[in-house]
Amino acid sequence: MAFGSKRTWLLRYGLASVGLVWATSLLLPALLRRSWISEKRKDPARRVVLWVQKWQLQGLAFFVLPLYHRSATYPSRNTLFMILLALAALAATIDVIYDEYLTRKAWLLGVFLAFTAFACANLTLPMIWRVGDRWTLAVSALLATSVFVSFWARHVSEKGRSLWQVAAVGLLFLLVVTVWLPVVPPAPLRLVSAAFGTSLSEDRLDVSTALPALSPASEGLLHLVAAIQAPAGLAEGVRHVWSLDGRKVSESRLIGMTGGRAQGFRSRSSALLRGLARGQRVRVDVETGWGQLIGRAEIEVR
Repeated sequence: MAFGSKRTWLLRYGLASVGLVWATSLLLPALLRRSWISEKRKDPARRVVLWVQKWQLQGLAFFVLPLYHRSATYPSRNTLFMILLALAALAATIDVIYDEYLTRKAWLLGVFLAFTAFACANLTLPMIWRVGDRWTLAVSALLATSVFVSFWARHVSEKGRSLWQVAAVGLLFLLVVTVWLPVVPPAPLRLVSAAFGTSLSEDRLDVSTALPALSPASEGLLHLVAAIQAPAGLAEGVRHVWSLDGRKVSESRLIGMTGGRAQGFRSRSSALLRGLARGQRVRVDVETGWGQLIGRAEIEVR
């Protein structure tokens, strides 16, 4: 976890770890059926392979945890993904769960490794190869679906069912992976700062005066300037979604941003607010074009 916050270049080996675990998981059952391995050596051989897998998965899971945590917003829908990621890390750490439960059921191991592959690819592509926007989603979703389908195909063959079931379940899994994207923290994007104001500065890069709260008598345009940090060379689209006490008020156009600035790329938007009452809260969700929550800014009416 300490390395994950500072040695992000090591992520390029994360996909290799996923590939190693994926390949050995598919080959292990066939290997143990070979006659040249005696019965008394099959269980020790299996445990050696599982030990290597756990060693790879533990390192990967605890490596990506701080990177996703840095981009997550709490409380929000990101919380569910972080809980699943923490549970995946623990599952790879506790021997009895991984050895005797996860690896004994092909479809369950497929879900576990598909989730791990998605989490790794979704983070590695933008951070190492500067691949963003729809390509990250497409590659991560296809990789996760391929991992799951490979294990489901083995499960179906063992049950003697049709391969049409494999295609149907694979398509369903792809849809699930695609639909659940808003739950995933938009790592490596991170909201650095956000400020509300009634007017913009002369260079229009910030608000003239940051407001700590709003007055009930306030009427007119309210501006928000949000700074988003991203790796150099990464291009993304973000939007601001304004709401009042949970009711959506307005939504900005898609704002193109480019990473690499230490202070963050500044995005701005405005909303017309009238008839405010004490105790109300104005909230702006800064999201990607795919609905991933980058961060949230709130201001109260006092």
